Amino acid sequence: MSPNPESFLRHLQEVGYHPRSDKHSNALAEAIVQDLVANCRVIVRKARSGELVYQLNFTLTADRSDWNVDLVIGPPELGETTSAGDALIRRSTPSSVQVAVELKSVMTEHRKAVKNRKRDLEAHHEHVHHYSPQAIAGGVFVINASPTFRSPLRSEVTRHRNISTLVEHCVSELRSIPSSRGLSGVGLEAKCAIVLETDNQTLRHTAFLTKSPAPGLGDPLRYDAFIRSLCSHYSQRFS
Repeated sequence: MSPNPESFLRHLQEVGYHPRSDKHSNALAEAIVQDLVANCRVIVRKARSGELVYQLNFTLTADRSDWNVDLVIGPPELGETTSAGDALIRRSTPSSVQVAVELKSVMTEHRKAVKNRKRDLEAHHEHVHHYSPQAIAGGVFVINASPTFRSPLRSEVTRHRNISTLVEHCVSELRSIPSSRGLSGVGLEAKCAIVLETDNQTLRHTAFLTKSPAPGLGDPLRYDAFIRSLCSHYSQRFS
Protein backbone atom coordinates (compact mmCIF):
# COMPACT_ATOMS: atom_id res chain seq x y z
CA MET A 1 0.00 0.00 0.00
CA SER A 2 1.22 3.49 -0.82
CA PRO A 3 2.08 5.67 2.18
CA ASN A 4 -0.13 8.40 0.66
CA PRO A 5 -3.41 8.54 -1.34
CA GLU A 6 -2.08 8.76 -4.89
CA SER A 7 -5.45 9.32 -6.60
CA PHE A 8 -6.00 12.37 -4.38
CA LEU A 9 -2.65 13.79 -5.49
CA ARG A 10 -3.58 13.30 -9.14
CA HIS A 11 -6.82 15.18 -8.53
CA LEU A 12 -4.95 18.17 -7.08
CA GLN A 13 -2.46 18.08 -9.97
CA GLU A 14 -5.34 18.27 -12.43
CA VAL A 15 -7.77 20.76 -10.89
CA GLY A 16 -6.05 22.34 -7.88
CA TYR A 17 -7.62 23.39 -4.61
CA HIS A 18 -10.59 25.68 -4.02
CA PRO A 19 -11.63 26.42 -0.41
CA ARG A 20 -15.31 26.68 -1.34
CA SER A 21 -15.48 23.42 -3.25
CA ASP A 22 -15.92 19.91 -1.87
CA LYS A 23 -14.24 18.32 -4.91
CA HIS A 24 -10.91 17.86 -3.10
CA SER A 25 -12.51 16.29 -0.02
CA ASN A 26 -14.62 14.03 -2.25
CA ALA A 27 -11.49 12.93 -4.10
CA LEU A 28 -9.72 12.14 -0.82
CA ALA A 29 -12.78 10.29 0.52
CA GLU A 30 -12.89 8.15 -2.61
CA ALA A 31 -9.17 7.37 -2.22
CA ILE A 32 -9.71 6.28 1.40
CA VAL A 33 -12.59 4.00 0.41
CA GLN A 34 -10.58 2.36 -2.35
CA ASP A 35 -7.56 1.84 -0.10
CA LEU A 36 -9.76 0.29 2.59
CA VAL A 37 -11.29 -2.07 0.05
CA ALA A 38 -7.87 -2.96 -1.33
CA ASN A 39 -6.25 -3.58 2.05
CA CYS A 40 -8.91 -4.67 4.55
CA ARG A 41 -10.10 -8.27 4.25
CA VAL A 42 -13.31 -7.85 6.25
CA ILE A 43 -14.37 -4.70 4.41
CA VAL A 44 -13.76 -6.10 0.94
CA ARG A 45 -15.64 -9.30 1.79
CA LYS A 46 -18.68 -7.38 2.96
CA ALA A 47 -18.49 -4.88 0.11
CA ARG A 48 -18.33 -7.59 -2.56
CA SER A 49 -21.37 -9.35 -1.10
CA GLY A 50 -23.36 -6.13 -1.00
CA GLU A 51 -23.34 -5.91 2.81
CA LEU A 52 -21.43 -2.63 2.89
CA VAL A 53 -21.81 0.71 1.07
CA TYR A 54 -20.31 4.18 1.38
CA GLN A 55 -21.59 7.71 0.97
CA LEU A 56 -20.06 11.20 0.76
CA ASN A 57 -21.32 14.34 2.51
CA PHE A 58 -23.74 12.44 4.71
CA THR A 59 -25.88 14.09 7.38
CA LEU A 60 -25.37 12.10 10.56
CA THR A 61 -28.11 12.68 13.12
CA ALA A 62 -27.64 12.01 16.83
CA ASP A 63 -30.74 12.84 18.82
CA ARG A 64 -31.67 16.32 17.52
CA SER A 65 -28.19 17.29 16.35
CA ASP A 66 -27.00 17.00 12.73
CA TRP A 67 -23.41 16.84 11.49
CA ASN A 68 -22.34 16.69 7.86
CA VAL A 69 -19.67 13.98 7.57
CA ASP A 70 -17.36 13.79 4.57
CA LEU A 71 -17.32 9.97 4.37
CA VAL A 72 -19.46 7.29 5.98
CA ILE A 73 -19.47 3.51 5.57
CA GLY A 74 -22.16 1.12 6.74
CA PRO A 75 -24.67 -1.56 5.74
CA PRO A 76 -27.18 -0.76 2.97
CA GLU A 77 -30.87 -0.21 3.51
CA LEU A 78 -32.87 -3.27 4.46
CA GLY A 79 -33.60 -5.36 1.39
CA GLU A 80 -30.91 -3.66 -0.72
CA THR A 81 -28.52 -6.53 -1.43
CA THR A 82 -27.18 -5.79 -4.92
CA SER A 83 -23.45 -6.54 -5.06
CA ALA A 84 -20.94 -3.88 -6.02
CA GLY A 85 -19.72 -5.83 -9.05
CA ASP A 86 -16.55 -4.49 -10.66
CA ALA A 87 -16.57 -1.41 -8.39
CA LEU A 88 -15.96 -3.67 -5.32
CA ILE A 89 -17.96 -1.30 -3.11
CA ARG A 90 -21.11 0.57 -4.07
CA ARG A 91 -21.89 4.19 -3.31
CA SER A 92 -25.29 4.34 -1.65
CA THR A 93 -26.95 5.69 1.50
CA PRO A 94 -26.21 3.37 4.44
CA SER A 95 -28.97 2.32 6.83
CA SER A 96 -26.61 2.93 9.75
CA VAL A 97 -23.11 4.33 10.08
CA GLN A 98 -20.22 2.14 11.20
CA VAL A 99 -17.33 4.36 10.01
CA ALA A 100 -17.39 8.17 9.83
CA VAL A 101 -14.37 10.12 8.57
CA GLU A 102 -13.97 13.89 8.63
CA LEU A 103 -11.48 15.54 6.26
CA LYS A 104 -9.99 18.94 7.00
CA SER A 105 -7.47 21.06 5.07
CA VAL A 106 -4.94 23.61 6.29
CA MET A 107 -3.61 25.24 3.14
CA THR A 108 -2.73 28.74 4.36
CA GLU A 109 -2.95 30.87 7.54
CA HIS A 110 -1.89 27.71 9.33
CA ARG A 111 -2.08 28.78 12.99
CA LYS A 112 -5.54 30.27 12.65
CA ALA A 113 -6.87 27.49 10.42
CA VAL A 114 -5.57 24.57 12.48
CA LYS A 115 -7.23 25.89 15.63
CA ASN A 116 -10.61 25.76 13.89
CA ARG A 117 -9.92 22.42 12.21
CA LYS A 118 -8.90 20.87 15.52
CA ARG A 119 -12.19 22.01 17.06
CA ASP A 120 -14.01 20.47 14.09
CA LEU A 121 -12.39 17.06 14.63
CA GLU A 122 -13.04 17.15 18.36
CA ALA A 123 -16.72 17.93 17.74
CA HIS A 124 -16.78 15.24 15.06
CA HIS A 125 -15.68 12.36 17.29
CA GLU A 126 -18.04 13.50 20.05
CA HIS A 127 -20.97 13.54 17.63
CA VAL A 128 -20.09 10.17 16.09
CA HIS A 129 -19.82 8.45 19.47
CA HIS A 130 -22.98 10.14 20.67
CA TYR A 131 -24.64 8.59 17.61
CA SER A 132 -23.17 5.18 18.52
CA PRO A 133 -20.33 4.23 20.90
CA GLN A 134 -19.52 1.39 18.51
CA ALA A 135 -19.11 3.65 15.47
CA ILE A 136 -15.55 4.40 14.34
CA ALA A 137 -14.53 8.06 14.07
CA GLY A 138 -11.65 8.98 11.79
CA GLY A 139 -10.05 12.36 11.19
CA VAL A 140 -7.63 13.67 8.55
CA PHE A 141 -5.62 16.87 8.25
CA VAL A 142 -4.34 17.80 4.78
CA ILE A 143 -1.51 20.28 5.47
CA ASN A 144 0.21 22.44 2.89
CA ALA A 145 3.99 22.71 3.21
CA SER A 146 4.56 25.09 0.30
CA PRO A 147 6.17 28.45 1.17
CA THR A 148 3.74 30.17 -1.21
CA PHE A 149 0.06 29.65 -2.00
CA ARG A 150 -2.42 31.33 -4.31
CA SER A 151 -5.99 31.13 -3.12
CA PRO A 152 -8.68 31.62 -5.78
CA LEU A 153 -10.37 33.92 -3.26
CA ARG A 154 -7.42 36.36 -3.16
CA SER A 155 -5.66 38.41 -5.79
CA GLU A 156 -2.21 38.16 -4.20
CA VAL A 157 0.02 35.19 -3.42
CA THR A 158 0.36 34.35 0.28
CA ARG A 159 3.89 33.76 1.52
CA HIS A 160 4.46 31.49 4.52
CA ARG A 161 7.40 32.26 6.74
CA ASN A 162 8.99 29.31 8.56
CA ILE A 163 6.70 26.86 6.78
CA SER A 164 8.37 23.83 8.38
CA THR A 165 7.56 25.19 11.84
CA LEU A 166 3.97 25.86 10.79
CA VAL A 167 3.55 22.31 9.53
CA GLU A 168 5.10 20.90 12.71
CA HIS A 169 2.58 22.90 14.72
CA CYS A 170 -0.35 21.53 12.70
CA VAL A 171 0.85 17.94 13.05
CA SER A 172 1.31 18.47 16.79
CA GLU A 173 -2.23 19.84 17.13
CA LEU A 174 -3.62 16.76 15.39
CA ARG A 175 -1.52 14.50 17.60
CA SER A 176 -2.99 16.17 20.70
CA ILE A 177 -6.57 15.20 19.81
CA PRO A 178 -7.46 12.25 22.06
CA SER A 179 -7.29 8.75 20.61
CA SER A 180 -10.18 6.46 21.45
CA ARG A 181 -9.52 3.51 23.73
CA GLY A 182 -12.14 0.82 23.25
CA LEU A 183 -15.77 1.94 23.43
CA SER A 184 -15.15 4.86 25.76
CA GLY A 185 -16.81 7.27 23.36
CA VAL A 186 -13.92 9.73 23.64
CA GLY A 187 -11.42 10.48 20.88
CA LEU A 188 -10.67 9.42 17.33
CA GLU A 189 -10.14 5.76 16.53
CA ALA A 190 -7.89 6.74 13.61
CA LYS A 191 -6.25 9.98 12.50
CA CYS A 192 -3.63 11.03 9.99
CA ALA A 193 -1.75 14.01 8.61
CA ILE A 194 -1.25 14.18 4.85
CA VAL A 195 1.42 16.78 4.11
CA LEU A 196 1.82 18.09 0.59
CA GLU A 197 3.47 20.95 -1.24
CA THR A 198 1.25 22.98 -3.54
CA ASP A 199 1.42 26.64 -4.51
CA ASN A 200 -1.94 26.14 -6.32
CA GLN A 201 -0.42 27.68 -9.43
CA THR A 202 1.90 25.19 -11.10
CA LEU A 203 -0.38 22.27 -10.42
CA ARG A 204 1.79 19.57 -11.98
CA HIS A 205 4.44 20.27 -9.32
CA THR A 206 2.05 19.41 -6.48
CA ALA A 207 3.63 16.57 -4.50
CA PHE A 208 3.48 14.80 -1.17
CA LEU A 209 6.11 15.74 1.38
CA THR A 210 7.72 12.47 2.47
CA LYS A 211 10.32 13.79 4.90
CA SER A 212 10.07 15.65 8.22
CA PRO A 213 7.92 17.44 9.31
CA ALA A 214 5.56 14.99 7.59
CA PRO A 215 4.87 11.81 9.60
CA GLY A 216 7.49 9.18 8.83
CA LEU A 217 7.61 5.41 8.71
CA GLY A 218 6.16 3.94 11.91
CA ASP A 219 4.29 7.11 12.86
CA PRO A 220 0.61 6.35 13.64
CA LEU A 221 -0.30 9.61 11.88
CA ARG A 222 0.98 8.38 8.51
CA TYR A 223 -1.69 7.60 5.92
CA ASP A 224 -0.98 3.89 5.58
CA ALA A 225 -1.12 3.51 9.39
CA PHE A 226 -4.45 5.35 9.32
CA ILE A 227 -5.91 2.87 6.81
CA ARG A 228 -4.65 -0.07 8.88
CA SER A 229 -6.11 1.44 12.05
CA LEU A 230 -9.54 1.88 10.45
CA CYS A 231 -9.37 -1.71 9.24
CA SER A 232 -8.30 -3.05 12.62
CA HIS A 233 -11.09 -1.28 14.50
CA TYR A 234 -13.65 -2.32 11.90
CA SER A 235 -12.54 -5.95 12.00
CA GLN A 236 -12.78 -6.02 15.80
CA ARG A 237 -16.23 -4.42 15.99
CA PHE A 238 -18.11 -5.50 12.88
CA SER A 239 -16.65 -8.73 11.53
